[in-house]
Amino acid sequence: MYFSIITNQILILALLAIIGVVATKLKVITEQVKNSIASIVFNITLPALIITSVSHVELNREILNNSLLVFILSHVGIILLYFTGKISRTILKIKDKKGNIHLIHTMLGNVAFLGYPLFSALFPGGEGLLYAVIFHLTQDIYIWTIGVFEFNNSKNLTFKESLKHLINPNTIAFAIGIIMLALNIKLPEYIDAPFSGLGKTTIYLAMLYIGAVLAQNPVFAAFRKTEIYMLIFNKMLLIPFLLLLIINITSSVFNIHIGNIAKTVVVMQTAMPCMAMVVVLAKKYGSDDIHATENLFLSTILSLATLPLIYFIIQIL
Repeated sequence: MYFSIITNQILILALLAIIGVVATKLKVITEQVKNSIASIVFNITLPALIITSVSHVELNREILNNSLLVFILSHVGIILLYFTGKISRTILKIKDKKGNIHLIHTMLGNVAFLGYPLFSALFPGGEGLLYAVIFHLTQDIYIWTIGVFEFNNSKNLTFKESLKHLINPNTIAFAIGIIMLALNIKLPEYIDAPFSGLGKTTIYLAMLYIGAVLAQNPVFAAFRKTEIYMLIFNKMLLIPFLLLLIINITSSVFNIHIGNIAKTVVVMQTAMPCMAMVVVLAKKYGSDDIHATENLFLSTILSLATLPLIYFIIQIL
């Protein structure tokens, strides 16, 4: 049942991205419109989705325990990805700006634009999205510290300025949702209904944005680049599988129980294709945004096969 859900959901996301590509080619989505879509998603629809989904969860000891484990395992997964990116960058002799993008994209996944809609569909009760947000917040720590440091011209942004980026509408929304969850505060129907509906538009807007990004860059050369396939293998297959083994072995040896939803979310968030926002950041910091777009394009296409495969492996192990 869940296997068909995830396959169908990814196909839906792919179709939405294709619509974004076509709309951009037809100049319905211009550069200004694309940037506006990203701003609306980041500042309005994602926060609405986070608040309503997290506050709908029924808090209990198991969810609290799972949330702590997801936070810890998120660090484990991202650190594994980081060192794998450093090793593959050295082996493949990828240097300078291209090497920075290779490392950053190995470490950072599309955990919000793709992850949130996917887990909202897979686990409608909101528990899956709660864990997805925890992973996203953990990843944000690495984006604005190690990620910015690795970019060319990163010296233009101080460590203190990087930390300021951790406070944004999504982290604020998560804090509000957690407070509501802890105090068992429920939004009145006349507030919850429009906010829930607004949050659900995230899936459509986010995928239109990804489609627009893909359409605006010459990306088909990505199919001929060995280093991108190496990145995809490491990021979307090897490390998620290794993390799953670590979880299962640790659970067995130390008798630590983690719920199936929590385990599924943290492993699949680790397996997400390359982060869309890296393309924007690469352009901002003078790095190789074309190569970043190629990574995003090919990894997103191949995630149609890798994400269902990772999900299937999680269920059988």
